[in-house]
Amino acid sequence: MSEISQLMPQKVWKIFDLICSIPHISKHEAALAAELTKLAANAGLSAVTDETGNVIIKRPAAKGFENFPTVILQAHMDMVAAATGEFDFINCAISPYVENGWVKARGTTLGADDGIGVAHALSLILDRDFACGPLTVILTVDEESGMSGARNLAPEHLQGRYLLNLDGSDKGFCVGCAGGARQETTFIPEYETAASGKAVQITVDGLPGGHSGICIHDNRGNALKILAEFLDREPDIRLNRINGGTADNAIPYFAEAVGITGKDIGKLQAAADACTMLIKKELPHAQNLTLTVKEIADIPEKVWQKNFTSNLLNAMMLVPNEVIDFDDTLNIVKTSSNLATIRTFDDKVVIRTSQRSLVDEDREKISAAIATHFQLFNGESEMGDIYPATPPKMSGQLLQTTIECAKKVGKTPVSPYAIHAGLESGWFFMKNPDLEIITCGPDHIDLHTPEERLNIASVGEFDRFLRELLPALGN
Repeated sequence: MSEISQLMPQKVWKIFDLICSIPHISKHEAALAAELTKLAANAGLSAVTDETGNVIIKRPAAKGFENFPTVILQAHMDMVAAATGEFDFINCAISPYVENGWVKARGTTLGADDGIGVAHALSLILDRDFACGPLTVILTVDEESGMSGARNLAPEHLQGRYLLNLDGSDKGFCVGCAGGARQETTFIPEYETAASGKAVQITVDGLPGGHSGICIHDNRGNALKILAEFLDREPDIRLNRINGGTADNAIPYFAEAVGITGKDIGKLQAAADACTMLIKKELPHAQNLTLTVKEIADIPEKVWQKNFTSNLLNAMMLVPNEVIDFDDTLNIVKTSSNLATIRTFDDKVVIRTSQRSLVDEDREKISAAIATHFQLFNGESEMGDIYPATPPKMSGQLLQTTIECAKKVGKTPVSPYAIHAGLESGWFFMKNPDLEIITCGPDHIDLHTPEERLNIASVGEFDRFLRELLPALGN
């Protein structure tokens, strides 16, 4: 147990501390699911794990609440893997600590997105002294890398009137979200024998990164774009590989390339420094940007042919990576695209992008346009991990009761809003259109980056709010 297990309310923090102690990045949630299922079973609750790996826990109504409708508390078990250095997320636990009223992790993402939602849901359903109507807790897998848990969840588990998706923040109550898609584009490299020269590594680092939906409008800089633009200005560098980005739904803050050059390393670094100065003038959020060029010992035996290199760099530089359209009514981004990752393998180079929109048809249009763009540079694209938008609803019994209860406990703000990020609620709404759905949560910021942190006071406030709300959700 770490120091966070002593924070208040302990019922929530002890569970979150347990979650941090078990590795649980996307597609590796089985150990955590087993532990949470055991907790529920030991408390005498019905707990099952479905074929996809989702955990479903049910508790009957307390005495006096038998006529209340079922409320579903939902959160996802997986977390984004991002670190300041090398870190084995599959085998190593997160190391949380307290700093100035916040909980952070040492050198990695914290996983409050959405481990704290899981902790809140379990603390309520496991609390024998907490009285409310029937509860169902649904803990999904793979939210961060495709939402396969939500997509494959059987509709029978969504039989209820209200659903609280605990994957939100303290900005208010989210009543709608963007849908999205992930696109994978493959380029087949053409090689030639490397000429004589020095092996060189070019690295972009220090950008703030961030969630590719929530932060796309901030113009934070994209490490893949910056690296491609620099390499395009230095054609003497004959490339062997490019790698960068951390996840489909994160803005890349790191990228690197390796190649061979006949130019002086000092002159290349001077060019890199000049490039860095220009970028910092253009991007206020990029003040910690570094662009470094250094000689390395491992000289590649082969390099990409010039035509292939030119095509790949142009494809990276020219692909949309920005806000495509804005919704003035909701005052949020409507449609966007993010150049997310690039990986070099022996026989292929793979670029992944993510597209989002509040309107599913607009998402399909921008995805098709990006596939066409890459095709011009000999890249072949495949679409995957499509998830629907949740149409914003600014009224309903759930929202009205939620706002009333929030005011009672002094929770602010209480305004309903929509977000330009994907939530599992889109899949739940498709499977049960009668559900009233709200997304909410405590205050955690800098998601999908090693700077992710969770506000301690807001966790207690959110716990009080949920304990006020659930007994109030009668017919």
